[in-house]
Amino acid sequence: MNYKYYKIARDKAWQTLIETNVNSLPINLKDVFSYYNINLKTFINSSDEAFIKNNTVYFNKSYNIKRVRFTLAHELGHILLKHENLTHTVHTYKNIEEFQANIFARGLLMPAIVLKEINCIEAQDIANICNVSLQTAQYRAERMQELLRRNKFKLSPLERQVHSNFKDFINSNKI
Repeated sequence: MNYKYYKIARDKAWQTLIETNVNSLPINLKDVFSYYNINLKTFINSSDEAFIKNNTVYFNKSYNIKRVRFTLAHELGHILLKHENLTHTVHTYKNIEEFQANIFARGLLMPAIVLKEINCIEAQDIANICNVSLQTAQYRAERMQELLRRNKFKLSPLERQVHSNFKDFINSNKI
């Protein structure tokens, strides 16, 4: 995917962390949704995991909460990135909006700069501290290896602000 689309989603995740004054992991999604006046409601259905209708994100409460957290952050990404098709049903990386929502969710729930600073780079550690599924944490761990290899941290003023906001958390949670 085009780096431009990646950067938009990544920056929106950082902006969201800053706007909502989040400063510890795991991210409290109820507080984030509340900040944006977006409602959360549950449903039980065998096929759908989540959907957006009006100003409400509906999520299937029969799914594992660690998986649901990523799904909720993904749906929030669609809303905050002002994606047009909020009734999407096909999730694929070929779709730019789905790609961006996934990048947003990853950045919101598992901010790379925070994970780096507390030396949380293994999938199981990421899953535990961010309260996400091991599969989701594995994707983040793989990306962390690339970021660490390239040493591309704190280049953006937004990322530096996220780092600053999490300073107390970082100082008390180094692994």
